[in-house]
Amino acid sequence: MPEKTAPPNSPGPLEQTLAALAAAYPGLQQADPYTIGARLGDVRLTPQRTARYAWAGYQVQVSVGHEDHLDRDNPDSPVLYREVRADATLLVPQAVGVDGIGHVEWERTNSQAAMVFPAAVAVAVADQHDPRFAAAVLSTVAKSLAYARLATAHAVVQAEQAADEVRWESERPAGVSPRKWLRDNRARWDAAAS
Repeated sequence: MPEKTAPPNSPGPLEQTLAALAAAYPGLQQADPYTIGARLGDVRLTPQRTARYAWAGYQVQVSVGHEDHLDRDNPDSPVLYREVRADATLLVPQAVGVDGIGHVEWERTNSQAAMVFPAAVAVAVADQHDPRFAAAVLSTVAKSLAYARLATAHAVVQAEQAADEVRWESERPAGVSPRKWLRDNRARWDAAAS
């Protein structure tokens, strides 16, 4: 009689998170603390409970809080959790020098220019050796990168609109109110966009 084999187990939260990360952010890696040959799912923290991840020019700084009673729905619950916070930045590869407006004694160049995006915050189980903890950290990293993508897309639209407004002001006929001119051009821009 052939042996009955158990149906394959469904993937756990860490495996599901790793599969989604591989599809959405190929090449995502933990940059600090770094261990040669470590898997992405082997979440490592510094003694200060921080980690840094890198993907396509983005850096994601992760900080993990102390064990705490974070279940506000059930104040009597003895279960402890940890807050996970991830902040993404987009590093600018060259030094950025921009002409300023107004008086300064001398210009300085920002040698570490970066764009900072909204933070992602989540709650994880308290046990750092539980695969659900690693899944929560990585999921929060992914959410932070998603915020960065959304904010970048929004910034592109805002930059285009700001450039249009500067151009419109330079084209404003003498004697026309700046507010009316801007309002009319915005109405035309909105009509063309829809």
